[in-house]
Amino acid sequence: MKRILLLAVIASIVCVSCKKDIHLDLKSAAGLVVIEGNINSDPGPYYVVVSRTITFYDSNTLVPVTDAKLILTDNAGNRDSLIPFYYPGLYATQTMAGVVGRTYHLSVIVDGKEYDAASTLNPPVQVDSAGIQVFAFGGKQFWSPYCQFHDPAGITNYYNAFLYVNNKKQSKTNPINDQFDNGLTAQEYISPDFFINLHDTVQVELDAIDQPMYNYWYTLNNSTLSNLSAAPANPVSNFSNNALGYFSAYSRTLSHHVVADQYGFHRID
Repeated sequence: MKRILLLAVIASIVCVSCKKDIHLDLKSAAGLVVIEGNINSDPGPYYVVVSRTITFYDSNTLVPVTDAKLILTDNAGNRDSLIPFYYPGLYATQTMAGVVGRTYHLSVIVDGKEYDAASTLNPPVQVDSAGIQVFAFGGKQFWSPYCQFHDPAGITNYYNAFLYVNNKKQSKTNPINDQFDNGLTAQEYISPDFFINLHDTVQVELDAIDQPMYNYWYTLNNSTLSNLSAAPANPVSNFSNNALGYFSAYSRTLSHHVVADQYGFHRID
């Protein structure tokens, strides 16, 4: 859906100005397991991080869990045991492949308690184009990146978009649904971690995700971008047994590269 440029740019200015690290409500989450895992249609291995919250008043907020048992299965009968990898709390697959259309189930056992999540790897949606709108506001110029893509008709689709700025992937998430764009060409403005500057190189990644992961990223954005709450709510996890975090299966596509200039942008590939 095409956004009104003025509102989009002002929103991006506010978001960048208020950018904070991801916050959890740790006062009420002490001792909870936190799981962050992904599988996609790119070649593996795929990785899962397992940690645990500790009290709000300690110097560190998360500690790695090094003795977890992780099993990843799919609805085609494949099974994979994840192994510790590289640094404490990180686990890697050995044989599992990410295949479009399959549903994946991740089981994580910590101290005898099992945490389960499932996610479906939806088909990729190609980014048709990427660009940058230049806008004057308050006597200054701002550059607002966007992407265009054709949303598949007949089904409800969910996305999460990221920016690469000067070839570095941004952490800011941009959850998108097709409530107003189903079957149409969508144009979405994508927020960066920081302001886009003149001559920055920009690329867009568009991830096709399932509804539970859209809910997670949407509630995460709402909880971390608001300055109105001193203790933001935790995002809606797709794990059982009150675990925090997420398990996401997704397919991704990348746009071409564009460079911010005084007129907006020019394409370089």
